[in-house]
Amino acid sequence: MASAAHPRSGLPGRASPCRLLPHLRKLTSPSNRPREDGWLKSLFVHKVDPRTDAHSNLLAKKETSSLYKLQFHNVTPERLEAYNKIGQEMLPQIHEDKHYPCTLVGTWNTWYGEQDQAVRLRRYEGGYPALTEVMNKLKQNQEF
Repeated sequence: MASAAHPRSGLPGRASPCRLLPHLRKLTSPSNRPREDGWLKSLFVHKVDPRTDAHSNLLAKKETSSLYKLQFHNVTPERLEAYNKIGQEMLPQIHEDKHYPCTLVGTWNTWYGEQDQAVRLRRYEGGYPALTEVMNKLKQNQEF
């Protein structure tokens, strides 16, 4: 007794596996597979080299890369005010200089947890190479 074909797909209703093979081949043919330059390839903008920058920057679709550095400085309570004053005088000089590719995003003192800490957040335009450049320039600059 022959089984009737499914009305929408044209596939046999209850066919043996051997009868289904030609239909399965049509479903898996190369013309039905996604192209290599489809949506999957669009996830990757450029070749990833993890030794040159942070992974988040390497995988991002934007061309600019920034590295953020968060520093914690432990300061004794009696010297915290003097430390903050020196920071207010010196930090703008460093970050306004066009030869230092970094920006001071913020500086603050902690109120919770370690209460005798000063925190600084800097952004280095250009990733790790910019950080290395700034650190080398600061080592050579006797004023800082």
